[in-house]
Amino acid sequence: MLGSTKEFNPQPVRRDAIFLLVKEKGMVSVADLSKKFGVTTMTIRRDLQYLEQDGLIERIHGGAVVTKSGVREPLFTQKRLLHRAEKEVIAIAAAALVDDYDTIFLNSGTTTLRMLRRIVANHVKIVTNNAYFPVDDMPDNYEIISTGGTFRKESYTLIGDTALHTLSQVFASKAFIGVDGFDWENGMTTPVQSEAHVNRTMIAHTRGKVIVVADSSKIGAVSNFFVAPVVAAHMLITDSRITDMDRKRFEEAGIEVIVCEAH
Repeated sequence: MLGSTKEFNPQPVRRDAIFLLVKEKGMVSVADLSKKFGVTTMTIRRDLQYLEQDGLIERIHGGAVVTKSGVREPLFTQKRLLHRAEKEVIAIAAAALVDDYDTIFLNSGTTTLRMLRRIVANHVKIVTNNAYFPVDDMPDNYEIISTGGTFRKESYTLIGDTALHTLSQVFASKAFIGVDGFDWENGMTTPVQSEAHVNRTMIAHTRGKVIVVADSSKIGAVSNFFVAPVVAAHMLITDSRITDMDRKRFEEAGIEVIVCEAH
């Protein structure tokens, strides 16, 4: 019967795909996108306007290009739409590394957020500055300790002196760090200085392994603010699109690389 089922909305999937094409090619045209996705040029222009408003691309006459350095960071709500399959398998692999009675740091980010409902270890304490953690139907096998602090609506994070003070009182057994860039020469980077400070404090207060969770689009990328050199990480969990050269370079530096196959 007409109207008996909820209609699938293709917009988020199409916009995700458009953003990935812009990143891959550097520049795309409205005409080519219209033909590729089978929608009108007006629809494509609306998609590009949406992506530009979220700081992901820049529109030019007849198309779009990759954002230049300094364009504002992608919003958390937009990041959640990107590389979802890759983030899911990375989160599953990362959650499997959590042991009973661990105290772990989880920084802000869409991949670390996905870990929360994948953790099966018991009596785990999770210290996080992610303000998006679930408060309803929270599993009994772990407890969440929020850092507190100033809320950033762009990234759903908690930052500032309160967050840093909380972190300074904790020595975690493991840290799971999401980054916007993981580049051999420029290290771990993030778009916001205050979040870089939080991430750096988590790394400094981890007694065990520092584990970077980053899909392959982050490998070789450089954001605005330095967090730590790549060798501050003991392990990188990423997807199968990482290049052989990058993987070899990280492994030769003593970083264990776990590659996950997205479905």
